[in-house]
Amino acid sequence: MNKLLLGTTALVGASLLMTGAAYAAKPKITISGDIEFTAGGSTQDVENAAFGGAAGPGSAGPTSGFAFRTNSEIRINASGKTDAGMKWKAEVQIEADTNVASQAVESAIDETWIRFSGSWGKIEIGNQDGAEDGYLVGGDKAVSKAGDGGIDGNWQDFIDARPANSRLFDEPDDNLDSSDATKISYFTPRVGGVSAGVSFTPDTGAHGQATDTDDGGDVLNTWGIGVDFKKKFGKVKVLVSGAIHLGDNEDETEEDLFTWAVGAHVAYGGWQVSGGYVDNGDSLQAKSNTGDDDARGWSAGLGYSQGPVHLGVSYLHSEVGDVSGSGAGKDDESDTIVIGATYILGGGARVFTDIFWLDQDSADTGGTNNEGVGFLVGAQVKW
Repeated sequence: MNKLLLGTTALVGASLLMTGAAYAAKPKITISGDIEFTAGGSTQDVENAAFGGAAGPGSAGPTSGFAFRTNSEIRINASGKTDAGMKWKAEVQIEADTNVASQAVESAIDETWIRFSGSWGKIEIGNQDGAEDGYLVGGDKAVSKAGDGGIDGNWQDFIDARPANSRLFDEPDDNLDSSDATKISYFTPRVGGVSAGVSFTPDTGAHGQATDTDDGGDVLNTWGIGVDFKKKFGKVKVLVSGAIHLGDNEDETEEDLFTWAVGAHVAYGGWQVSGGYVDNGDSLQAKSNTGDDDARGWSAGLGYSQGPVHLGVSYLHSEVGDVSGSGAGKDDESDTIVIGATYILGGGARVFTDIFWLDQDSADTGGTNNEGVGFLVGAQVKW
């Protein structure tokens, strides 16, 4: 199957690239980006554990309970058309924050990809999110313009959201996706409202290199598959989607990867509502585990926009089966609610705010329970 997809893609690509006379227009280059500044803080009550630590990308929360952060990105885009008339586009995303080089979870260069498109659909190659992510719809979609993105925003940076069970979701797309690992993807044109896509990633630990860059704990030969239906019925816009992601675990003592998700989004006038369900099953867990150790979560969101004002409330619930200790046979659980607002200043500028509440409960007697409330305020400019 892998060889068939790669061989067919290469054949189609080569034939399209080589057809026609050498009179293609000169490529167009544009530069865009954004800078976001956010201030926030929280207070929380943790039972039976000592949470804390320096502010950073590991959801450790600010030591003082209050912190500032920036999130900045520069995007360099190029686009053109081949001699045969096929369109192409390329993008390089640069993380522009001053301390990005010291953060192990990020690289100064984020995504780099090339896209070829035509009436036959589009092919994407490079370091880009896969179909399993692109076709994922959750409660965050309805509130994407409100505050800092609701449950999919950056509220985790301002509270210690590390649960006793690390498999509990802290965002609605915790579906063990391939992220920006180097891959090849194909997406069909939309026909009758239906579109589908498939992505193949040889190694989720390979980001721009032919070899695994982190040497362990990754998934090989993953397939991301997604399909959605998008249609407008009068003044009502409807989107229904589904996605799966599967692959082979590098560690033979652990389960292979298999996750699936479904979601829907409805918009009418200034109102939007969305929801989704993600099931990671026992993906990447020890085969020696007995009992139900599945991880799953669902989310819902409601948004409203009127002129420069965008409002939203979103909710995320996650649960993981506990297979050991006093909580065996029960679920560790996590709940998050985010209420957000944005005001568009115009000219590419906006200001926003979020209030969030977090509650995490361990199934174990005397286990780590974590409850807290926090806020954030910020400003962003785009160009």
